[in-house]
Amino acid sequence: MNHFIASNIPNALTCSNLISGCIATLCAYSGNTQMALIWILIGATFDFFDGMSARLLKVSSPIGKELDSLADVVTFGVAPSTMIYYTLSVIDYPSFLQSPPQYSFDVYRTVIPYLAFLMAAFSALRLAKFNIDQRQTDSFIGLPTPANALFWGALILTNPYWIENNSWSLFCILALMLTSCYLLVCELPMFALKFKHWTWKGNTIRYSFMILTIIVLCLFGVLKGWWIVIACYFLISLYLYITGKSKRISK
Repeated sequence: MNHFIASNIPNALTCSNLISGCIATLCAYSGNTQMALIWILIGATFDFFDGMSARLLKVSSPIGKELDSLADVVTFGVAPSTMIYYTLSVIDYPSFLQSPPQYSFDVYRTVIPYLAFLMAAFSALRLAKFNIDQRQTDSFIGLPTPANALFWGALILTNPYWIENNSWSLFCILALMLTSCYLLVCELPMFALKFKHWTWKGNTIRYSFMILTIIVLCLFGVLKGWWIVIACYFLISLYLYITGKSKRISK
């Protein structure tokens, strides 16, 4: 009985992540971006502890790995995509993208928002690659889906006035979204906060990034500062890759 309970604790946490993602999606669809981001953060917390509990309890299983990816698709793929969908539905469009008067509905405003779900598709592809890529045990190849979701949630929450009242924000969002889709599946090595030991030596980048995260969140707020944190995470990983230090970090 004890083994049965222990073996299902990680799966229960993973299912909690999935439920959080479903609630975040509903909040995003209704336009409540703040609650959507909060539920994404709650899902990310469950996602962190399900893997940790599986390792501590020594109950890792193939079904747990697959369930984790399915939950992540919802929380870190569908939920942020729905936030972008809602945003593209309410922002101002340039005058040359206004539908002709003979149309009974706004063609561009009806069609363009659905492009947001490209990011959900690329998130699923990224997670599928992660499941079979043996190189990603101690680090990541491509932008992790939780990081991408937190970036978008915080970015939309931080800049509502500029996004909704700037006609050119449409193209900025679409360009940034396509960039995110590429980063999810690209071959850029990115460091992971996975510790083999707790000493400073060998974990300098990890501890430094954690300190930077705390400083940014204190300065800009626990919710709104995440897009800056993720942008720094990408830039640091890019620097480590260019300088050839990324291989040493993963060791």
